[in-house]
Amino acid sequence: MIDTHIHMIPGVDDGAKDLEISVQMMHMAMNEGVNEMILTPHFNMPAYHNQKVDKQYQLLKEYIVREKIDFKLHLGNEIYLSEESMAGIDQGKAHTMGDSRYLLIELPYYHYYPFHESMLFELQEKGYKIVLAHVERYEIFSKKPEKFAYLSKNGIYGQLTSRYIMESKTRKKALKWIETGLIHIVASDAHDMIKRPPFMKMAYETVIKAFGEECGQMLFTENPGMIIQDCELMVPALNKRKRFWFH
Repeated sequence: MIDTHIHMIPGVDDGAKDLEISVQMMHMAMNEGVNEMILTPHFNMPAYHNQKVDKQYQLLKEYIVREKIDFKLHLGNEIYLSEESMAGIDQGKAHTMGDSRYLLIELPYYHYYPFHESMLFELQEKGYKIVLAHVERYEIFSKKPEKFAYLSKNGIYGQLTSRYIMESKTRKKALKWIETGLIHIVASDAHDMIKRPPFMKMAYETVIKAFGEECGQMLFTENPGMIIQDCELMVPALNKRKRFWFH
Protein backbone atom coordinates (compact mmCIF):
# COMPACT_ATOMS: atom_id res chain seq x y z
CA MET A 1 0.00 0.00 0.00
CA ILE A 2 0.94 3.64 -0.46
CA ASP A 3 0.03 6.12 2.27
CA THR A 4 -0.51 9.56 0.73
CA HIS A 5 -1.34 11.56 3.87
CA ILE A 6 0.85 11.22 6.96
CA HIS A 7 2.65 13.57 9.36
CA MET A 8 5.91 11.68 9.85
CA ILE A 9 8.63 14.26 9.19
CA PRO A 10 10.24 14.85 12.59
CA GLY A 11 9.73 18.11 14.44
CA VAL A 12 7.98 20.23 11.81
CA ASP A 13 4.28 20.20 12.79
CA ASP A 14 1.91 18.43 15.20
CA GLY A 15 3.04 15.03 13.89
CA ALA A 16 6.17 13.06 14.80
CA LYS A 17 8.12 14.99 17.43
CA ASP A 18 11.54 13.55 16.66
CA LEU A 19 13.36 11.08 14.43
CA GLU A 20 12.79 8.22 16.87
CA ILE A 21 9.01 8.63 16.60
CA SER A 22 9.26 8.95 12.81
CA VAL A 23 11.17 5.68 12.59
CA GLN A 24 8.69 3.92 14.88
CA MET A 25 5.81 5.15 12.72
CA MET A 26 7.56 3.94 9.58
CA HIS A 27 8.11 0.45 10.99
CA MET A 28 4.51 0.28 12.16
CA ALA A 29 3.35 1.30 8.70
CA MET A 30 5.54 -1.40 7.14
CA ASN A 31 3.96 -3.97 9.43
CA GLU A 32 0.58 -2.74 8.18
CA GLY A 33 1.61 -3.44 4.57
CA VAL A 34 2.73 0.05 3.52
CA ASN A 35 5.97 0.32 1.53
CA GLU A 36 5.70 3.85 0.11
CA MET A 37 4.51 7.24 1.40
CA ILE A 38 3.93 10.83 0.51
CA LEU A 39 4.82 12.77 3.66
CA THR A 40 2.44 15.69 4.11
CA PRO A 41 3.39 18.15 6.88
CA HIS A 42 0.94 20.98 7.45
CA PHE A 43 1.26 24.11 5.35
CA ASN A 44 -0.88 26.73 7.06
CA MET A 45 0.74 30.15 7.03
CA PRO A 46 1.94 31.70 9.26
CA ALA A 47 1.96 28.79 11.76
CA TYR A 48 3.38 26.10 9.43
CA HIS A 49 5.37 27.26 6.43
CA ASN A 50 7.97 24.59 5.60
CA GLN A 51 10.89 26.39 7.22
CA LYS A 52 12.51 23.14 8.42
CA VAL A 53 10.66 20.61 6.26
CA ASP A 54 13.26 19.99 3.54
CA LYS A 55 16.08 19.53 6.04
CA GLN A 56 14.09 17.18 8.28
CA TYR A 57 12.80 15.24 5.30
CA GLN A 58 16.38 14.63 4.16
CA LEU A 59 17.24 13.48 7.69
CA LEU A 60 14.61 10.76 7.44
CA LYS A 61 15.66 9.76 3.92
CA GLU A 62 19.29 9.50 5.02
CA TYR A 63 18.25 7.20 7.87
CA ILE A 64 16.49 4.88 5.42
CA VAL A 65 19.55 4.74 3.16
CA ARG A 66 21.92 4.24 6.09
CA GLU A 67 19.85 1.41 7.54
CA LYS A 68 19.22 -0.11 4.09
CA ILE A 69 15.45 -0.10 4.55
CA ASP A 70 13.37 -0.91 1.47
CA PHE A 71 10.92 1.97 1.76
CA LYS A 72 10.09 4.84 -0.60
CA LEU A 73 9.42 8.39 0.53
CA HIS A 74 8.05 11.39 -1.36
CA LEU A 75 7.46 14.93 -0.14
CA GLY A 76 4.20 16.87 -0.11
CA ASN A 77 2.13 19.11 2.13
CA GLU A 78 -1.33 19.20 3.62
CA ILE A 79 -2.25 22.72 2.58
CA TYR A 80 -4.91 24.63 4.50
CA LEU A 81 -7.02 26.56 2.03
CA SER A 82 -6.63 30.27 2.69
CA GLU A 83 -5.48 33.41 0.92
CA GLU A 84 -2.10 33.14 2.67
CA SER A 85 -1.63 29.55 1.54
CA MET A 86 -2.70 30.43 -2.01
CA ALA A 87 0.07 33.03 -2.03
CA GLY A 88 2.49 30.43 -0.67
CA ILE A 89 1.59 28.04 -3.50
CA ASP A 90 2.11 30.80 -6.08
CA GLN A 91 5.51 31.58 -4.55
CA GLY A 92 6.60 27.94 -4.69
CA LYS A 93 6.74 27.62 -0.90
CA ALA A 94 4.25 24.74 -0.69
CA HIS A 95 5.00 21.22 -1.96
CA THR A 96 2.83 19.32 -4.38
CA MET A 97 2.34 15.60 -3.72
CA GLY A 98 5.51 13.81 -4.77
CA ASP A 99 6.49 16.60 -7.17
CA SER A 100 3.34 16.02 -9.23
CA ARG A 101 0.52 18.39 -10.18
CA TYR A 102 -1.48 17.15 -7.17
CA LEU A 103 -2.12 19.27 -4.08
CA LEU A 104 -3.50 17.82 -0.85
CA ILE A 105 -5.90 20.51 0.35
CA GLU A 106 -7.51 20.89 3.77
CA LEU A 107 -10.70 22.92 4.15
CA PRO A 108 -12.00 24.61 7.31
CA TYR A 109 -13.95 22.02 9.29
CA TYR A 110 -16.98 24.15 10.10
CA HIS A 111 -17.04 26.92 7.49
CA TYR A 112 -17.40 26.57 3.74
CA TYR A 113 -18.13 29.64 1.68
CA PRO A 114 -18.31 30.38 -2.05
CA PHE A 115 -14.80 31.88 -1.96
CA HIS A 116 -13.40 28.50 -0.81
CA GLU A 117 -14.95 26.90 -3.87
CA SER A 118 -13.56 29.71 -6.05
CA MET A 119 -10.05 29.13 -4.69
CA LEU A 120 -10.26 25.39 -5.48
CA PHE A 121 -11.27 26.12 -9.05
CA GLU A 122 -8.59 28.81 -9.31
CA LEU A 123 -5.97 26.20 -8.40
CA GLN A 124 -7.35 23.94 -11.09
CA GLU A 125 -7.11 26.75 -13.64
CA LYS A 126 -3.43 27.08 -12.73
CA GLY A 127 -2.91 23.43 -13.67
CA TYR A 128 -3.10 21.75 -10.27
CA LYS A 129 -5.10 18.61 -9.45
CA ILE A 130 -6.88 18.80 -6.11
CA VAL A 131 -7.22 16.04 -3.51
CA LEU A 132 -9.37 17.07 -0.55
CA ALA A 133 -7.96 15.66 2.68
CA HIS A 134 -10.20 13.67 5.08
CA VAL A 135 -13.52 14.57 3.44
CA GLU A 136 -15.40 12.88 6.29
CA ARG A 137 -14.48 15.68 8.69
CA TYR A 138 -16.14 18.62 7.01
CA GLU A 139 -19.50 19.63 8.43
CA ILE A 140 -20.74 20.96 5.09
CA PHE A 141 -20.25 17.62 3.31
CA SER A 142 -21.94 15.68 6.13
CA LYS A 143 -24.97 17.94 6.01
CA LYS A 144 -25.01 18.49 2.25
CA PRO A 145 -23.20 15.67 0.43
CA GLU A 146 -24.36 17.16 -2.84
CA LYS A 147 -21.79 19.93 -2.25
CA PHE A 148 -18.96 17.43 -2.48
CA ALA A 149 -20.66 15.61 -5.35
CA TYR A 150 -20.56 18.91 -7.26
CA LEU A 151 -16.83 19.31 -6.58
CA SER A 152 -16.17 15.72 -7.60
CA LYS A 153 -18.12 16.21 -10.82
CA ASN A 154 -15.77 19.12 -11.51
CA GLY A 155 -12.60 17.07 -11.15
CA ILE A 156 -11.81 17.34 -7.43
CA TYR A 157 -10.79 14.11 -5.71
CA GLY A 158 -11.60 12.85 -2.22
CA GLN A 159 -9.43 11.19 0.43
CA LEU A 160 -10.99 9.20 3.29
CA THR A 161 -9.14 8.44 6.53
CA SER A 162 -8.38 4.79 7.32
CA ARG A 163 -9.37 5.14 10.96
CA TYR A 164 -12.82 6.34 9.92
CA ILE A 165 -13.30 2.99 8.17
CA MET A 166 -11.86 0.99 11.07
CA GLU A 167 -13.89 2.42 13.95
CA SER A 168 -17.18 0.63 14.52
CA LYS A 169 -19.15 3.83 15.16
CA THR A 170 -18.16 5.38 11.82
CA ARG A 171 -17.60 2.30 9.64
CA LYS A 172 -21.04 2.29 8.03
CA LYS A 173 -20.76 5.98 7.15
CA ALA A 174 -17.27 5.41 5.74
CA LEU A 175 -18.42 2.59 3.50
CA LYS A 176 -21.35 4.65 2.30
CA TRP A 177 -18.86 7.37 1.34
CA ILE A 178 -16.98 4.80 -0.75
CA GLU A 179 -20.22 3.49 -2.24
CA THR A 180 -21.00 6.96 -3.61
CA GLY A 181 -17.96 6.76 -5.90
CA LEU A 182 -16.70 10.11 -4.59
CA ILE A 183 -13.71 8.63 -2.73
CA HIS A 184 -10.51 8.00 -4.69
CA ILE A 185 -7.93 7.41 -1.94
CA VAL A 186 -7.72 6.06 1.60
CA ALA A 187 -4.81 7.30 3.74
CA SER A 188 -3.88 7.18 7.41
CA ASP A 189 -3.44 10.88 8.30
CA ALA A 190 -1.24 9.46 11.08
CA HIS A 191 0.45 11.85 13.52
CA ASP A 192 2.02 9.62 16.17
CA MET A 193 2.20 6.12 17.64
CA ILE A 194 -0.57 6.42 20.23
CA LYS A 195 -3.54 8.63 19.40
CA ARG A 196 -3.26 8.63 15.60
CA PRO A 197 -1.02 5.74 14.50
CA PRO A 198 -0.45 4.72 10.87
CA PHE A 199 -2.99 1.90 10.78
CA MET A 200 -4.11 0.82 7.30
CA LYS A 201 -4.46 -2.97 7.16
CA MET A 202 -7.82 -3.32 8.92
CA ALA A 203 -9.31 -0.55 6.78
CA TYR A 204 -8.05 -2.29 3.64
CA GLU A 205 -9.50 -5.62 4.73
CA THR A 206 -12.83 -3.97 5.59
CA VAL A 207 -13.08 -2.38 2.15
CA ILE A 208 -12.25 -5.66 0.42
CA LYS A 209 -14.86 -7.48 2.48
CA ALA A 210 -17.48 -4.90 1.59
CA PHE A 211 -16.66 -4.16 -2.06
CA GLY A 212 -14.06 -6.60 -3.34
CA GLU A 213 -10.31 -6.65 -3.90
CA GLU A 214 -10.35 -4.45 -7.00
CA CYS A 215 -11.88 -1.60 -5.00
CA GLY A 216 -9.37 -2.04 -2.18
CA GLN A 217 -6.43 -2.04 -4.55
CA MET A 218 -7.67 1.10 -6.28
CA LEU A 219 -8.14 3.07 -3.05
CA PHE A 220 -5.01 1.95 -1.19
CA THR A 221 -2.46 1.25 -3.94
CA GLU A 222 -3.33 2.10 -7.53
CA ASN A 223 -4.72 5.63 -7.19
CA PRO A 224 -2.02 6.62 -4.69
CA GLY A 225 0.51 5.37 -7.22
CA MET A 226 -1.22 7.37 -9.94
CA ILE A 227 -0.61 10.54 -7.93
CA ILE A 228 3.11 9.84 -7.79
CA GLN A 229 3.11 9.13 -11.54
CA ASP A 230 1.09 12.33 -12.10
CA CYS A 231 -1.74 10.46 -13.83
CA GLU A 232 -5.51 10.81 -13.57
CA LEU A 233 -7.22 8.98 -10.70
CA MET A 234 -9.92 6.41 -11.28
CA VAL A 235 -13.26 5.78 -9.59
CA PRO A 236 -13.06 2.44 -7.73
CA ALA A 237 -15.20 -0.36 -9.13
CA LEU A 238 -17.51 -1.89 -6.55
CA ASN A 239 -18.28 -5.58 -6.38
CA LYS A 240 -22.05 -5.29 -5.97
CA ARG A 241 -22.36 -8.78 -4.56
CA LYS A 242 -20.42 -7.55 -1.55
CA ARG A 243 -22.74 -4.65 -0.76
CA PHE A 244 -24.30 -6.17 2.33
CA TRP A 245 -23.32 -3.39 4.76
CA PHE A 246 -26.27 -1.23 3.83
CA HIS A 247 -29.25 -3.55 4.38
